Amino acid sequence: MKLGFFGPMKTLDSAKTRLEELPDGRLRATIEHETMQGVTPEMLVWWFENSDGFTTWNGTDFSGTPVPVYRYWHPYDHIKTRWVKPVKRADGHLAPGSVLEIQENIGGVHEVRIRARVTRFDDRAFDFELALGGILRAGVLEHRYAPVDGGSSFTTCLCVGSTLPVVGPWLTRLVRKLRISEPMVRDWLLHNVEESGETEKFVPTLFAEAGRRAT
Repeated sequence: MKLGFFGPMKTLDSAKTRLEELPDGRLRATIEHETMQGVTPEMLVWWFENSDGFTTWNGTDFSGTPVPVYRYWHPYDHIKTRWVKPVKRADGHLAPGSVLEIQENIGGVHEVRIRARVTRFDDRAFDFELALGGILRAGVLEHRYAPVDGGSSFTTCLCVGSTLPVVGPWLTRLVRKLRISEPMVRDWLLHNVEESGETEKFVPTLFAEAGRRAT
């Protein structure tokens, strides 16, 4: 069991996971997480929008040294993330078309340097396309959440490969062989369970502090 910034991280068996190869050759990984205790969909929307920020939260109060909040989500694998192209709705929230840059080393082994273009972002879903080199669509990552007793349900689905006609199967084989392999996806399952499990430990506190400072 790994220790995060706020105690033991969740283990793979805390979630329901499934890995399958689709008829067209794409690889799909699905994770049904335990309830995120004390986390509302509103908090999740705020977190995804602000995951590239900094905080002085030190686990006790806000008197610490500024640190990237993205590291709190996974202190072992995360490097940094930033919104390189924020597209705003009329209410100020991020909208589809926004582009997120992600840098991680999954399991300390699999290097991730990728851009993600948001396709849906609201109080029930946060979805984006993964683009290698900012161009080649390598897959999609979908997040689904909803209010339940005690917090929010949270499900993640990663689908690796291309659905383009004619060349799709060829691109899928290329992506799976060179960039997002099955061993990488298997390690990602644990990575995602660990980071999602950390959410309830700090996001409600940061969300409340952001609200306090805004008043």
